[in-house]
Amino acid sequence: MGSCNAYESSSMQNLLGETLRPGGFKLTEIALKYCGISETDKVLDLGCGRGATLRYLSENHGISAAGIDPSEMLLADARTELPEAELVLGRAEALPFESNRFDCVFAECTLSLMESTDEAINQTHRVLKPNGWFIISDVYAKNPQALPELRESAVNSCMRGMHELPVLEEKLRGAGFSVALTEDYSEFLKELLVKIGFSYGSMSSFWNLSTDNCVDGGDFDFKLKQCKPGYFLLIARK
Repeated sequence: MGSCNAYESSSMQNLLGETLRPGGFKLTEIALKYCGISETDKVLDLGCGRGATLRYLSENHGISAAGIDPSEMLLADARTELPEAELVLGRAEALPFESNRFDCVFAECTLSLMESTDEAINQTHRVLKPNGWFIISDVYAKNPQALPELRESAVNSCMRGMHELPVLEEKLRGAGFSVALTEDYSEFLKELLVKIGFSYGSMSSFWNLSTDNCVDGGDFDFKLKQCKPGYFLLIARK
């Protein structure tokens, strides 16, 4: 049986491109403009993967950002592409950075992958400077009552860990953040699902391929649809 980590799958990369998330860099750009992030700011990318956001920030905005990811495979690719970048193997639940270091932290379709959302939020709050920005783009369930069955699946994908949006906002406030902006961008997710249909014939086939048949793609797709997934951008401030 193969790996259940969909993000290390060539099928996932071929479909989503280097960003591995719906909408590419569109929400990244919206967030940068909203927060006024510039080349003088210190930025961290949680779950940097192959370094797509780090490269985008550098090439388009002159921002030299640090990245952290738990996958050696993805970080190896990032180090090849970005030999000068600060790239760290680790998890958001235990950030190996000093407190009050960063002006902005990105979590683009990665907070839903964390083993402990609470710890990841608390650690982000710790490493952010006062008034620092926490930028989250991710999936959420419009029917959260169906989430428990979905989370029983073994597949490592943001879809399995999709948020209940009011709960996420409450957790952020409880950790000391203020929620500055929450916007729905479910159209990006819909565009992706259409692309999957054309490319793989069905979502079931895609999940089978992207997890090397580690899960029953049909069963996972059924549970996913019951949750009625959406996509959002949330910007919080310390």
